[in-house]
Amino acid sequence: MIEDIRNSKNLKVYLEQLEEVKARLSFVAAYSNEERDRFVIESHALQIRKLIELIAFSLVAIHRVKYKEYREKAGKDFKNDWNGRDIITNIMSLNPDMFFKASEKGFNLQNDGTKQIQLKPEKDCYTLKRLAKLHSRCGGILHVENPWKQSSKVEQFHNELPSIIRKLCNTLQDHVVLVNHWDNNESTALLFTLGGEDETPTYALSQAQGNFASESA
Repeated sequence: MIEDIRNSKNLKVYLEQLEEVKARLSFVAAYSNEERDRFVIESHALQIRKLIELIAFSLVAIHRVKYKEYREKAGKDFKNDWNGRDIITNIMSLNPDMFFKASEKGFNLQNDGTKQIQLKPEKDCYTLKRLAKLHSRCGGILHVENPWKQSSKVEQFHNELPSIIRKLCNTLQDHVVLVNHWDNNESTALLFTLGGEDETPTYALSQAQGNFASESA
């Protein structure tokens, strides 16, 4: 798996997905809907769902060989996978030693020359598990409601959209994928940034001896 995660071709695919992430994030970040137009709300739910699917495919890219084998064991062709929630769940099961975290931009250079990654407070961001739940929630917004069941889910989604968008921007603008490679007694850190308005997404790769600990994905 270490070869997949450090493979430049796989990382190129990750960056290609982030270009789409950046475009769709820019669209949803401009959300304004004083009229509470349900079609506008649904449109943003769709774009957020697609955002999460792009992140899911990004993670597949850096697990490509192992993910293909993982799905084959389940009698599936990974090229037919499409559900972002399910893909994220599969990735977390396949590689529990991978951690997806929102981070500050770049590395902090320490006095001894080491580089330190500064993570953002988790309460202000989305974890992979929370992104999977948000994907399902957006799916619920996109379905018409059962006429025999009253629901205010669309209005609630509208009210929470500013917070949802803020957390998505905070999570995706700069994020890091941390991976433990226990068999090699190594670890990998992939630091991604979407960049400014006229910039393309980039990444920095860092590898080190030893492993790290984290509480959640």
